[in-house]
Amino acid sequence: MSSTSEHGRKKHDAASAFRAAQASVLLNAVLMTVQIAIGWMAFSDGLLADGVHTLADLGADGMVLIVLRLSTAAAQRRAGFEFEGSDWYETAGSLFISILLIATGMETLWTSLSHLNDTGNGPSVHAAALVVAVFVIVAKEGLFRYIMSVAKRTRSSVLVASAWHARSDAISACVAVLGIAGSMAGVPMSDRVAAALIGLMIARMGWTLGWKTFKDSFARTAAGTTGR
Repeated sequence: MSSTSEHGRKKHDAASAFRAAQASVLLNAVLMTVQIAIGWMAFSDGLLADGVHTLADLGADGMVLIVLRLSTAAAQRRAGFEFEGSDWYETAGSLFISILLIATGMETLWTSLSHLNDTGNGPSVHAAALVVAVFVIVAKEGLFRYIMSVAKRTRSSVLVASAWHARSDAISACVAVLGIAGSMAGVPMSDRVAAALIGLMIARMGWTLGWKTFKDSFARTAAGTTGR
C-alpha cells in the first residue's frame, strides 16, 4: 500500500472515531435528560440512578473527544500519520473513564443504601419509568455495537473503553427494569435495591477497565524498553 493511500486510510479512521464519539455525546445527552426527568416524575430511584450514570457518560464522552483530538494532532506531527499511536493519550483517557465510573458507582451505591429503608409511604413507580428503561437498553446496546465496530477498525483503545461504558449502561438499565417492575408489582424496596446494584456494577466495571488499561500500558512500556 502506498504512503498516500495509507495516509488516506488513517485520516478516514480518525474521522470515523470522531463521528462515533460525537454520536455517543448526542445519544447520551438525550437519554440523560429523559431518564432524569421521567425518573423524577415517575418516582423511580433506579431510573434516576441510571440517569446519573448516563450523566457520567457525558463527562467520559468529553474526555474521549479530547483524547482523540490530542492523539490525532500528535499523530499528524509524525511521518506517515500514525493514528493508532499516541498511546499515552489513549491510556490517560481510558484511566479517566475508569475513575469516573468508580466514583459514579460508589456515589450511586451510597445514596441508594442510605435511603433503602425510606420506602414505606412513598409514591409507587409509574409505568413510564419502565418504558424509558427498556428504551435505554436498546439504545445503549446499539451504541455499544456501533462504537466497538469503529474501535476495532481504528484500533483505538479509548473507543474500546467508551464502548464498554455504553455496554455498562445497557446492563444497568436491565437492572433498573427489574427494580421498576418489582416496585410496580408491590415491592417498593426493589427499585432502590436495583439502584444500589447499578452503583455496584458501575464501580466494578470501572475497576476492571482501569486495571486492564494499567496492565496493557505496562506491557507496552516493557515491550518498548526490551525493543530498544
